Amino acid sequence: MDIGALGIYICLFFGLYFEVFLLISFLESRPGKKTVVRPRYYPTVAILVPCWNKEKTLAATVHSLLALEYPKKKLSIVIIDDGSTDDTLKTAQQFASHAQIKIFSKQNEGSKYSALNFGLAHTESELVGCLDADTLLEKDALIEMVNAFQADPTVMAVTPAMLVRLQRNLLELRQAVEYTIGVFFKKAFDYLGAIWVLPGPFSIYKREVFTRVGGFRKAHHTEDMEMAFRMHVHKLKIANAHTALVHTTVPKSIGALIRQRTRWSQGFLGNSWDYAHLFFNPRFGNLGLFALPAGLFVFIAGIYGGIYLLYSLLSSLVRMAFDTYATKIPVGFEIS
Repeated sequence: MDIGALGIYICLFFGLYFEVFLLISFLESRPGKKTVVRPRYYPTVAILVPCWNKEKTLAATVHSLLALEYPKKKLSIVIIDDGSTDDTLKTAQQFASHAQIKIFSKQNEGSKYSALNFGLAHTESELVGCLDADTLLEKDALIEMVNAFQADPTVMAVTPAMLVRLQRNLLELRQAVEYTIGVFFKKAFDYLGAIWVLPGPFSIYKREVFTRVGGFRKAHHTEDMEMAFRMHVHKLKIANAHTALVHTTVPKSIGALIRQRTRWSQGFLGNSWDYAHLFFNPRFGNLGLFALPAGLFVFIAGIYGGIYLLYSLLSSLVRMAFDTYATKIPVGFEIS
């Protein structure tokens, strides 16, 4: 058997095993439907909206925040213009009359983490949400996430169910399917206590998190992943509210998608190196023994599969070219 093909079969076997394991974990836990009861107590919430050159999407994001089903006096919206070069700040200032909204502008420092830390320094709420300026929340999303905190007082951060906001072309439709499947995976990892990314488009933290572990870090431009790793190091629990629906914008071109996935991959490798002690460490439960090693295996398998497919394609093209050339050699002519 071709050694390359054998490697593909091994990757497929472990990939299938991984997905079946997650499916069984998911079904055993029987995830519930949207909550009917309101929170016993409405904590104060500040939602940070860092934005850089988001003049086209910021207004819709802010409108979705203003429409949230949550007591207005308990919810504040903090818009941080991170040195935009377009009319982002002008768009934000259209909402300056709203008592809930605070608007700041700062010099860009090359990464979103600095804007998030700036927002943290200007809020004192019990819960802190981090929302991308091209993401929309459904009206009950915040209620669902607050209920997740109250269902388990040990929970220190909550992630939502991420869906694709617009599906205008084939590439976005493909990503919509991926994100929908991701809702299942995120909940399965929740049941395993192994969520290792707090999605940048939207996540909510207890303020205590930043007191205990510090603020956001540059973290290879994936501060959402590094914060989750750091929380696990400090034994802080992360949960998923699969009924809290959030719609985010995805890349609409192949080039933008490649750049996004390259950044994600570099971030995963960089943070995995920084937190290598988590891997195969029983002290960190399913995260160290299963989730992170599986993520690394999937990454390596993806690279291997891509290289093997490229090799197979090039080999086929070379054989076709040789066969075509060989059929054109005159009868009786010998190649010395």
